Amino acid sequence: MMRRHSQSPQKRIAIVGAGIIGLSCALELAERGALVSIYDKSVPGRGASWAAAGMLAPAFEVGHERGAHPDLFDLCLKSSAIWPEFAAGLQRRCGHEVGFRSGPSLAVAASEDDLNQLERIAVALSAKDVEFESLSAGQLSNLDSGLSSHLLGGLKLPTDGHVDNRLVVLGLIRACEATDRISLTTNAPIDDLNALLSEHDDVLCAAGWQSAGLLDDAASVMPIGGQLLSVRKQAGIPDTTVRCGSIYIAPKTDRIVIGASSEPGVVRGEATEEAIETLKRAAADIYPGLAGAEILEAWAGVRPGTPDQAPLLGRVSGQPIYFATGHTRNGILLAPVTAEIMADMILDGRTSALASAFSPGRFVPSEV
Repeated sequence: MMRRHSQSPQKRIAIVGAGIIGLSCALELAERGALVSIYDKSVPGRGASWAAAGMLAPAFEVGHERGAHPDLFDLCLKSSAIWPEFAAGLQRRCGHEVGFRSGPSLAVAASEDDLNQLERIAVALSAKDVEFESLSAGQLSNLDSGLSSHLLGGLKLPTDGHVDNRLVVLGLIRACEATDRISLTTNAPIDDLNALLSEHDDVLCAAGWQSAGLLDDAASVMPIGGQLLSVRKQAGIPDTTVRCGSIYIAPKTDRIVIGASSEPGVVRGEATEEAIETLKRAAADIYPGLAGAEILEAWAGVRPGTPDQAPLLGRVSGQPIYFATGHTRNGILLAPVTAEIMADMILDGRTSALASAFSPGRFVPSEV
């Protein structure tokens, strides 16, 4: 939310990684009075933040996979509530729209497995008293005639929206470059976080999946490859994100993003023709009108995963080094709340009960 309220003396903060997490944290820290130096090994914002689809989906993600951190849903809901103000503030700073839409999104079922997944989501949302609407196959057809007639049902999720992640990244870079409290150094690989402490008071590592090689406390962060494509917008495809199992169709201002594969441990530079064709066919099973859509771009990215699908947020024991990484599928959604949490920790020494649940230490074996 980028508020000025810290009473701490001016601090010098180094941030390693200029994706959406690092850039958002930099703006929040600078707004609260810190001097921030960002270091990125290549082009800012062109990693997982650029490869993503920009979905803001706390409701869908809570039931998407078993084994998730028990407090992840609460963290996602909190960040979702911040996004409207975050988007508006960023647009004022950078001077352009970022494609923010608050919702709703649709989650649909094409199989019994999909229906079971939607039921798990509905149960979790009911337990949290989060609004949703169950839709029969007939109601889906009445809601959107472009959807496949073979779908079995769905959920309308008012909490789940989307943003154009690429416009957000470009806006964050522009906002960072516009303030003299932030310096951004590109093509600057960092392999020793401790070395940065000679010129900075604190170090924040936001290096995505590559954080694992920088300190043992981030050894739990693992690469999860993903492949996506975009197609040209056309009549009959609404401006609403649609989820079905692992497939999503995410409309943007000038394109429709379709994804995504999930490949644990895989790091690849380019998408494969087979994966892209599989994704496009799966999307056409949901929206038949997409079958003949022109492919504009196909690409591969790498998410920073963790064993419980939740981020590492916090300080390394005994050192002024912090982590904000491992956001798995929710880096775009969690950027605003991550920035607040890390600024609270670094500048004011404050940690909420929710934030402390995501300490990097939860994966570090205890010494006996």
